Amino acid sequence: MKQVITLRVKITLQFPGQLIVSVHHFELLHGLIYASIRNEHYRDQLHNEGYKYENRNFKGFCFSRLQGKHTASEGKLTFSSPVSFLFSTCDEQLMKELVSSLFTKDYVMIGHQRTTVLSVEQIEEKISGHMRIRFLTPVTMYSTFMHNGKRKSYYYSPTEEDFSELIAANARKKYEAIFGQDPLDRTLTLTPLDKRHPQQVIFTFKKTIIKGWLGEFILQGHPELLKLVYDAGIGGKNSNGAGLFTVVSHLDA
Repeated sequence: MKQVITLRVKITLQFPGQLIVSVHHFELLHGLIYASIRNEHYRDQLHNEGYKYENRNFKGFCFSRLQGKHTASEGKLTFSSPVSFLFSTCDEQLMKELVSSLFTKDYVMIGHQRTTVLSVEQIEEKISGHMRIRFLTPVTMYSTFMHNGKRKSYYYSPTEEDFSELIAANARKKYEAIFGQDPLDRTLTLTPLDKRHPQQVIFTFKKTIIKGWLGEFILQGHPELLKLVYDAGIGGKNSNGAGLFTVVSHLDA
């Protein structure tokens, strides 16, 4: 079984009292990530341009929700200290910028609340060509079109044939944008284990409503291409938090 070692980090933060955030708090962590990039030129370039493919801009990173002890009420999560989240990227410079900044800052902000860095832990997982995976944040794939002069988005269900094909096309575009060439093997398929009742999730990012899917899937393709989507996120809206997965098991013979 051919495997590729890949990396991501778990960032743990501490704070006095409680931390109260919206259930849909991807935007807060998105802000924390960009605020932690000290190189202003690099930060602006990543935010405004990223990796270009035709009219698409890929950022090359994704991240999870906050994790930790909490209670939920009326659309809010109240955390006790500490909390953590996962950050994953294919961009070595971004990882170095983020980690070095976190260790030198006196504090980092989550919304309006100060937190301090308790630890940054490297996470290692192996990537192979045939895996059972579990989504930690919703995977989403969509197409945009104009209707009555307004831009509309259609979100595909994993039960639709176009879903896996569009996921694969998106992965190939990411690869070409980031590495400047086509992947050696363009094959990629993503299939839900529960094809009849995939777990739909609706969340918001900066007032935009996004439809995604959680659960376990079978992911198959060339390990090089799969490593990229592990690092940078699979599907759309990765820099908004979507498309982060973990490996459950390897299915290669």
